[in-house]
Amino acid sequence: MKGAEARAAEVRFITHAGRPFHKMGSYERRLQAYIVLLVSVVVIGVAGFSLLEGFSPLDSFYLTIVTIATVGYGDLHPATEAGKVLAVVVIVAGVGCFVGLVANVVEHIAFRKERARRRQKTMMLVGIFFTQVGTSLLATCARGDLGRQDLSRLLSGPKFADSPASAGITGALASRSYHLDCRELDLATLRDALGEKIDVLSVLLQNPDLDEHSKFTDLLQALFHLWQELSHREVLCGLPGADTAHLSGDLNRVYGLLVLEWVVYLGHLKRHYPYLYSLALRTNPFDEKASVVIRE
Repeated sequence: MKGAEARAAEVRFITHAGRPFHKMGSYERRLQAYIVLLVSVVVIGVAGFSLLEGFSPLDSFYLTIVTIATVGYGDLHPATEAGKVLAVVVIVAGVGCFVGLVANVVEHIAFRKERARRRQKTMMLVGIFFTQVGTSLLATCARGDLGRQDLSRLLSGPKFADSPASAGITGALASRSYHLDCRELDLATLRDALGEKIDVLSVLLQNPDLDEHSKFTDLLQALFHLWQELSHREVLCGLPGADTAHLSGDLNRVYGLLVLEWVVYLGHLKRHYPYLYSLALRTNPFDEKASVVIRE
């Protein structure tokens, strides 16, 4: 048990280690601010040139735009001192807002591409998790789930196959209560199985790309906690009722997150990897008719 305790200490350090701070929505807020400022400059310019120079609204709009764009055709220009002062203000404020807007649009496009790339890498990590640990753990938990029939109706059949990660299914899973009894499972086997894969889970949890998928991080941390709880108990049978209730709570936390992440992962496979999605459906632990062997 000393080796397990040492690895548990390492896991506690990993799960509490800091992650790079990632600001969400800053690009959108800056983009909105520059749009508002640019529109305000245009409105002020049109109103000002109309009042000060006596131009028509269309001519005022034209002069404002060519001033901001620094084109300056010379066909229209302010003649009054007040108009010239306004033109200077429009140039300084308008050009700054226009350049800022263009720069933020470019930055926002780059941000979206980078975020899509990180999301793709995150789903690759999720795929490694389900290949190494998740699918077998899900099947183990499903066998001891007293509410498996309800999940089977939700997570199998043609409707589920057509849209596994639909809002209706994910919403139903997010609000669902799980009642898995740890006494229905072989906890010693589960502890040993998780212990064999704990290094894989540690590497996954340390990957910075998981910042894009907080729910999956929650699942990994819940798994680490369950393994720690099981590892600190030399005997896992004949436990007091309060202790089995505690372990059942930890197990249901893992089970609920696991089911939801599995559904989200299936939605990703359906969109991008049909051949992997076919295998996932043929090994669906909630479909009693599922078979890895293709018969039709």
